[in-house]
Amino acid sequence: MTAEMRTGPGARHSDFRGIDPAALNQLIKQVKDADNAIKSWLNGHRPPSGVSAAGYRQADQVAQWAADQLGMLTRRYNYAITHPDQGGGVDTPPVPPSPGTGTPSPGTPGGGGTPAPAPPPRRKNTVPRGAGDLGGFPNRQAALKAAKADALSVAGALQDRRPIPDSVWRHLKANADDPDYTEKLYERLGPAGVASLIEAANGDKAKLKAIQEALGMASHHMAMDVKWLRALLAEADRTGTRPLVVQLLTGADVTQKTRDAMAKLGLHPRTQST
Repeated sequence: MTAEMRTGPGARHSDFRGIDPAALNQLIKQVKDADNAIKSWLNGHRPPSGVSAAGYRQADQVAQWAADQLGMLTRRYNYAITHPDQGGGVDTPPVPPSPGTGTPSPGTPGGGGTPAPAPPPRRKNTVPRGAGDLGGFPNRQAALKAAKADALSVAGALQDRRPIPDSVWRHLKANADDPDYTEKLYERLGPAGVASLIEAANGDKAKLKAIQEALGMASHHMAMDVKWLRALLAEADRTGTRPLVVQLLTGADVTQKTRDAMAKLGLHPRTQST
């Protein structure tokens, strides 16, 4: 493993932190399987009376450790697939041209100049940012818990016809690019709640921007299908905010699957967001 790290994609980059999403996904599956296997065995083999339970406790600690790692690993995976490095990963130095085979440099009379190096190929399987960025929460469970609490605050405020607490808006702005937080927040709110959240923003550009960014991020992990979108638009019609809701939807950076669902409803993504 150590040898692979020395000779892998980050060998020439001391600050490289990369993730292969497919490999990480497989690791998560293996950890889940191991956790389930250990727990299943422990549940079916309780230590007999009078026999030391030290080994049993050790195995139980291993199972607990594996379960604890899943929240962090899953969060890293979710960040890796939703926050790819825009540069395409680690760049490898270009191979220098053979002497006398280069094309003239721009502005060099008569040629003979050193050619500009070709851009390095994009690496599609390494995601530097996703590897080291866990957002504002240490693991997936913490992000889901915070989102659930904020969703309850929104629902309570809407039911009592009160303004949505400032703390909720702060959390939404801070975590609009968080795949776990946005997934659970919009999942708990549902399409009607999201439409009401948009209405409650009262045209505030910063709040609407956060809602829109969160829409795009949430689309990676929750089903924003035709049924969901139709319910969102129906609530927007009821509250008279359909033009704004459509504007936010079509400007959000949603997944292709959600784009396809939008197209079935006659909604066409725009190139610029609000």
